[in-house]
Amino acid sequence: MSKYNRNLKIAIANQCLSGESSEALSKIYDISSRQIRYWAQVVTIHGNKAFQPTPHLRCAKARLQAIKLMWTHDWSLGHTSAVLNLTTTGTLSLWLDRYDKYGFKGLECRSRGRKPMDFSKIITTRPDDEKTLEELKEEVAYLRAENAVLKKLEELEQIKRRQAKKRR
Repeated sequence: MSKYNRNLKIAIANQCLSGESSEALSKIYDISSRQIRYWAQVVTIHGNKAFQPTPHLRCAKARLQAIKLMWTHDWSLGHTSAVLNLTTTGTLSLWLDRYDKYGFKGLECRSRGRKPMDFSKIITTRPDDEKTLEELKEEVAYLRAENAVLKKLEELEQIKRRQAKKRR
């Protein structure tokens, strides 16, 4: 989610294009004048379709084509980002850094969110008659400790209930 919504960006960019200086707008809206000039450039190129999502740039091939477009035309980051209708020049800069470090693989999208559970960590239980005496002793010790913790928890809850009754 971007900091500024699409309508605000277009409105500020149109004010800049109508003749108001980016420095004056910068003081009014508390946005850097460089950012306002970039927005104006994007609106000049794309008009009403400026700052709309660009799903075609989500695959690594399209990102590589965007980088090559910049190199072949000898464009700046800002101008290339404006032509590609990116919300910020930082996106293209990030792609360039990843491409320099990792090559084509760096441009591939990474999955978001929590990683799936690793099923190799799940311990399969064997029947008791197949376990060794040592394994059975460990299990009994674990169950005793678990039982003691549960008893202590129940005792603490009872103490809380008694204190709550006394307060009333």
